[in-house]
Formats: sequence, C-alpha cells, structure tokens
Amino acid sequence: MAAMLEELNSYTLSVNETTPWLLPLCFAMFGACIGSFLNVVIYRMPRGLSVNEPSRSFCPDCRKEIPWYLNIPIVSWLLLRGRSACCHKPISIRYWLVEVATALLFAAIAWRFAADPLPTQVLLCVWVAIMLAVLCIDQEQMVVLPVLTNSAAAVGALAVLFAPWQIEPQSLQATEGLMWSIIGAISGYLLLKITALLGRLCFGGSRQQYEEPRAWKLRQEGDDIALRIGNELYLWSELFMEAANRVQLQEATVNTSAKTAPGNITFTVDTATQADGTVLSLEDHEELSGTCKGLLTRKEAMGSGDALIALAIGATCGWQGVLFALVAGSFIGLLFAAIARVRRGQPMPFGPSFILGALVYLFFGNSLIIWYFSNLAH
Repeated sequence: MAAMLEELNSYTLSVNETTPWLLPLCFAMFGACIGSFLNVVIYRMPRGLSVNEPSRSFCPDCRKEIPWYLNIPIVSWLLLRGRSACCHKPISIRYWLVEVATALLFAAIAWRFAADPLPTQVLLCVWVAIMLAVLCIDQEQMVVLPVLTNSAAAVGALAVLFAPWQIEPQSLQATEGLMWSIIGAISGYLLLKITALLGRLCFGGSRQQYEEPRAWKLRQEGDDIALRIGNELYLWSELFMEAANRVQLQEATVNTSAKTAPGNITFTVDTATQADGTVLSLEDHEELSGTCKGLLTRKEAMGSGDALIALAIGATCGWQGVLFALVAGSFIGLLFAAIARVRRGQPMPFGPSFILGALVYLFFGNSLIIWYFSNLAH
C-alpha cells in the first residue's frame, strides 16, 4: 500500500511539473459535481429528509423530478436563467454559487497543495465540501448539524496523517500530526465553549422586576409564539435563537386546573416547568396565562454549534487556525453586517464567518504567520 501511494504521488508530481493546469482543472470539474450534491445536502438534511431517497433531485416548489440534462452543474442554472423548467419558479442563486465555490476551492486545493500527497488533497477537498454545507445550513437555518462537523473533524485528522506538516511545520511523523490534530480539535472546542460561557455570564441575561403582579399570556400567533406581559411583547423566535436559552417568570402563577402557590416558571423552547417540578408541554396547550412579578432571560452569547465548528477547524488547522479563524471571522462578520445593514438585535449566525476565516487560514495561514514573525523580528 505504501509503495502504491508513493508511486501515485510521484506520478502526480510529474504531472504537476509538465502540465500544472491539468489537476486543478480536473479537481474543478469534480468540485462542480460535488457542489451539486452539496445543494441536495443543504436542502434536505436540516429538514430531516434523506439525501439518498429520492435519488433524483426534485423541484422544491412543485416536487417534480429534475431530468439529468437540466441538472448539469453551473451550466443549467445559467441556461434556465435562475428559474425552474417545470413550474418556472425562481431558483435561489445559492445553488449556483455553491457549485461555483466548490469548483474553485477544489481547484485551489490542487494548486496550493500540489507538493503534498494526493490523498491529502482529496481529503482536504472533502473537508472543504463538508464545511461549505455547514456554512450554508447555518446561514439559512441558523443550525449546525453535529453529524457534519464531526465528519469534517474526522476527515481533517486523516488529512493530517498524510501531511502532518500542514498542521505543525516541524512535524514529520504521522503520529505527531495526529497528536496536534487532536490537540487542535479539543482546544478549539473548549475555547469556544469557554468564550460562550463568559459571554453568557457578562452579556447573556436580562432581568425585569414589577412592583405589582402583571398578567402574562403565552399563545401561538402566526408562525411564532408570543409572550405578552402587560403591554410588553416578546417573540419566541427572538427569545430562543439558541435552544439553550431560558426564560423565567418570577413569583408567577399559571392558570391550570391544578392550583399551585406562586413560584418561578422556567420556559425552554417547547416546555414550561413550574416551581413544584410539573412540566407542561407547550404543544399540548394552545394558551397559557397567569400573573408574574418579574422576567429573567438567559441567552447564549455564542451559538453552541460554533464550538462544533471549532472542533472541525482545530482538527484540520490546529489551535492556531482556530484562533486565526476566530479573529478573522469576527472582522468578516462585521463587514457582512455592515453591507447587509443588519440591525442591532437581529439574529446573525457567526458560523459562516468563522468558516470563511478558517478557509483563509487553510490556504494562506502558514505564509501569513511566517511573514508576520519575520517582520516582527526586524
């Protein structure tokens, strides 16, 4: 096996020397096809749909299967002018952008890592593809799927096994690279968890107290759940942008058949727990009401999914990559917020910016670090 890999790497290097454009072109064509599959993953996985059944892509509006000749990566969207052939509904430009981005990133990997073993290049392509899916799902649904981030972490660790110097320039042994990969994954995950905890302690809570008990009511309003306390309105979509968020009504009563003394009522996104431990499912109650003398909210300062993204970045880029991506992602996020004119308090996922920062590090991180310290020495 080792001899076969060595022969394959030797052949790849000779191809890059004679025709340096060939492998990037092949990777780009393959990347466009993978990008088409990523669009299936991005649409189906957050909705709990199988990526294999149905095996053919279908129109999200009329559910009609898309024939193969109208499902050619990059080309079909342009020929159809961004509209489906079956029902003529607009097709999001995201589909085309994902295919183009995957093709360009695969080509960039073949060019940037041309001197590395071919398995490393292939595994880095897989890692980039998975992270693109995570980026788009987080951007559209504001959710991070652990199955994707964990898969990316495993793929990144395998890539480091073939080229340990990518994660630590001084590492020449596969075992050293794997050790740094594990350290990077764990440290990245813990760093984001600690950051989220500190942010929650400093900025993640708010409290209001009322001199006299106020009437409160919780009921479904349209696609959202509304909590009204006196004349104040709180929407569930804003209170529970993260599943770990909590809302507590203090010294509260609830109008149910079971009479209980006033106490704190704690809400999660789908339950209400009374002071005596009784748990009410919000799905089983069209409306809840009562009185309260205070409101306490606890919000996560950073999404729990960001720690899973840091796990995947750390396994591939090391702890240095996580730090770089965290800083770069913050600037990218601020730039996007300014361009999109995101209002204060409006939800905006950090994951996409975090991943973009990691991609910058993947291609240019080591060069930037060497450049920085060489200039610092002078």
